Amino acid sequence: MPWARKRRPTIGQVNDLVNAIKQHLQGNGPELQGAALADLLAMYIAGHHPALREEVLNLHIEMVRALVAPNEAAIFAHFGKPEGWEAN
Repeated sequence: MPWARKRRPTIGQVNDLVNAIKQHLQGNGPELQGAALADLLAMYIAGHHPALREEVLNLHIEMVRALVAPNEAAIFAHFGKPEGWEAN
């Protein structure tokens, strides 16, 4: 079955994969985490036809921007944000 005809992933599948990757990122500094995520994103973009790469990257960045606020809320839900974290 061609990849384009596969069913969309479920939220559970996405969460399972994110949690597996998160385990490998935790405890590493932001430079290493950022480099690893950049390499993974580059692999993802490289897997698309060159004519589609810019559009796919833009869509991906839009999704990332939309997910920042809910992830920030989840990260700091239990203990609050560190002092000085709030924007002026």
